[in-house]
Amino acid sequence: MRVSYQHMNIRSGNESTLLRFTAADGTRACVLVDAGGAVDLDSALGDDEYLNAILLTHAHIDHYRSLARNVRHNAPIYTSPATATLLEQTLPEAQKDNDLGEISEAMDALEPIDDWTAVLANLDVRPVSAGHTPGAAGFIIRFRDRTTTDELLNGEQHILATGDFTMRPCAGFPELQTTYPFDIDAVLLNASTEDTYRTALNESLQTVLERAYAGSQVVIATSSLTGLHYAVLLGHTAAALDRELPITMVGQAAKLYNALKLDVPGIETREVFERTATVLEQGRVTIAGPETPQKGSASRLLNAIKDDPTGVFVQLATGDAVPVTNVSCTTRYIELRNHPSIETIDRVVRELAPKQVVIKHAVGDTLKRFQRRFDHCFTWGTNDEDIHRLYEAGEWQAPEWIAETAATQIRTRQWERAQNQPFDPDGMRSPVRRDAVDLEAEGVDLDALETTFGRPATDPYSASASDGDGTAVDVQEDRPQRGEDDSIEAELLARLEAIETKLDRSEETVRARVLTDGNGEQFLHLLEQADIEAGDTVEIIVSGTDSEETKR
Repeated sequence: MRVSYQHMNIRSGNESTLLRFTAADGTRACVLVDAGGAVDLDSALGDDEYLNAILLTHAHIDHYRSLARNVRHNAPIYTSPATATLLEQTLPEAQKDNDLGEISEAMDALEPIDDWTAVLANLDVRPVSAGHTPGAAGFIIRFRDRTTTDELLNGEQHILATGDFTMRPCAGFPELQTTYPFDIDAVLLNASTEDTYRTALNESLQTVLERAYAGSQVVIATSSLTGLHYAVLLGHTAAALDRELPITMVGQAAKLYNALKLDVPGIETREVFERTATVLEQGRVTIAGPETPQKGSASRLLNAIKDDPTGVFVQLATGDAVPVTNVSCTTRYIELRNHPSIETIDRVVRELAPKQVVIKHAVGDTLKRFQRRFDHCFTWGTNDEDIHRLYEAGEWQAPEWIAETAATQIRTRQWERAQNQPFDPDGMRSPVRRDAVDLEAEGVDLDALETTFGRPATDPYSASASDGDGTAVDVQEDRPQRGEDDSIEAELLARLEAIETKLDRSEETVRARVLTDGNGEQFLHLLEQADIEAGDTVEIIVSGTDSEETKR
C-alpha cells in the first residue's frame, strides 16, 4: 500500500487535504478531508483518479466553503450526525452571502456516520469527537496492508485527521481522545492555537451575568455556532448558581438549537420575530448574529438598545469582526476562539506518539516552526501543494529533507515514546454524541462565578440599619411580628416607617429605577436631576401605584 497527502488550499487556510491510497494491484482511493476555500479537485485529480469520499469535520464555513463545488463521482460526504443536522440549516443560510455552488448536491451527498464505514474493501473511516464546536469530529482512517509483517493487528495502520479540535468538551460534545485500542501511526494535525480562550470565556460570563442580574437588557452578537455553544454554557452556569436567567436565542442560532433538540434551563428560542420588544427585556440575555451587527438580528437589536445607557451589547468575535462604537449603551468586544493552546498541541502529539505528523491549518513561518518542534516523529510542514508520500511498502517514510542518520534517531525516539503510550484495550468512546455538560471541563471557572453571583441575598433590615451619622439603628424592636396573612408590602412599609423616624427628610421628590449588582445589593438610577450629592443619606418611599421609586 502507498499512502500520500496533498495540501489542497495552502494559501486559503490550509485545512483541506487530499489523501491517496494505492494498493499493490493499482486500486486507488482518493479521500478529501474538509473542503475549505479555493479547493479545486478537478485540477488535483488525475485522469484515472476518482473521488471516493469527503470527510467533513465540522460546520464552520472555512471547512465547507467549496464543499458543493467538489461533490463528484457519487462520492458520499461523511460527517457526524450532529454536523449533518447543523449543515441542513447552515448551508442554505451561508448561501445567502457566499457563492457555495449547488448546495442541493452537497445536501444529497451528506451521509452521517458514527461507526466504521468502508470506503474500499481494505479502507475504512470512523468519526471521533473533537471538541471545538458542537458536533465537531476528527476521523480515524484505517487501512490494511498485506506487505506488512505485523500479524498482531492483521497489518492495520491508522491515520487520525484531527480537524479543528480541543481537549475540552464543547456544549456537552466530548473532546478529542488520545487513547485508542491501536497505535495512531500518522496524524493530520490542525495547528490553529489560542492561549486566551478560557480567560476570554470567563470574562464574558462575568460581564453578561453582572449586567443581566443588575437588570440590564443584554444582547450578545456572535456567529451562530458560537452562539449555540455559549447559550448552553450560560444556561447551565445560571442553573449551577441556582439563579434564574432568561435567555432568548433568535435567528440562525435559534434554528441550530432547535435542530439539535436541545433542552437547556432558561433558554427559549425565537427563530423569527417581528418586533424587537418581544425578545428584549430588562434582565434578559438575547443571543443573535452576526458578530458584526451590520445586518440580521444583531443589527436590529443593537438599534433597539443603542440609546439606552443601561443596555449592554457584547460581541463575541470568532473572526475579524468590527467593534461597535458611537452608541450610548455599554459595549464589550471579546475575542472568543475555541482552539487548543500550544501546550495542548504538544500534549496530543506526546500522548498519541505517532510516527508521522502533517501540520494543517497553518502556513508560512508557523509550518517551519512546527517542523522543528517534535523530535520523536517525522513532521511534515510543507508549504506547497505537491504530492508527498507518507507510507510505502510497509514503512512510514521519512521526509526527503531529513538525513538518514537523523531519521534513524527519530525512529529510535519514536519507539521509546511508543513504549509509554497510553493504551485503551477496551475500545473507543461512543463517537460524537452529546453527554451531560461539565462546566469546569469546558473552561468555566464556576468557583469564581459562585463567589461573585452565588451568594444568597442578604436582608439589610434583619438586624440594623444605619442613620445619617453612621450610627446603627436597631429596627427589630419596632418591626411588627409577621402573621400568615401579612403581605410583603405591609412588612416593607413597616420597616420604612421605623427608619423614617431616624432620618432627616427633604421636600424634593424624583423618580428612579431600582437596579441590582447581582450580589443581593440594590441601588437606584435617578431618572431626574436631584439636589443631592454622593454620600448623602436619603429616605425612599415605594409607590404602590406605578411601581416607580421616589426619593426625597
